[in-house]
Amino acid sequence: MGLVKARAAGNGAAFDAAPEDAPRLDHPDAVQRRRAVQALAGDADCVDKLVTLLRVEKESLVRQAAFLLLASLNSREAARGVSVLLSDADAALRNGALETLAAMPDHAGPLLASLGQDEDADVRIFAVLLAAELQDPAAADWLVALAAHETDANVCSNLAEALGGTGRIEAAAALTAIGTRFAGDPFLGFAVETALQRLREA
Repeated sequence: MGLVKARAAGNGAAFDAAPEDAPRLDHPDAVQRRRAVQALAGDADCVDKLVTLLRVEKESLVRQAAFLLLASLNSREAARGVSVLLSDADAALRNGALETLAAMPDHAGPLLASLGQDEDADVRIFAVLLAAELQDPAAADWLVALAAHETDANVCSNLAEALGGTGRIEAAAALTAIGTRFAGDPFLGFAVETALQRLREA
């Protein structure tokens, strides 16, 4: 929106007034917030602003713009900033963070080691999902290594599915180890057998 021109009283001089409707990240109108996000394009230092916004933003159109801009940065700083959102309570925000990280694999891959050590099992699950999305030999190695010591059943069920899609011979041993570790869990046993079957058919 253009600047508003007004006449100063008494001398007829013009002055520029910044309109209250100018796009800004805290604007009450979601369309204006999205425009404010888009205006940050080309600003390499906008990561913190966007991550802070995403933590409180509820409108999907604004979130999408922020995630797209972060993905376009394709930098280590952007990947690290997005990765902290994997621990957010909002599932939609976590999913958006996962998709954004998958869009910058060169910078997301190196984060798997730290994400896999997070105390929050949900973060480790998203790390497994990310590794599966990356479809990279290093990510497959990481999945096998995580399977050797992961003790959370929910993480391991996601690990089983991810390992089944790697096509790696060593993944079979990792899957068998998971099955042994959770021998009394029929659901996990089924997930392991399904993954082993996928490996045999690969």
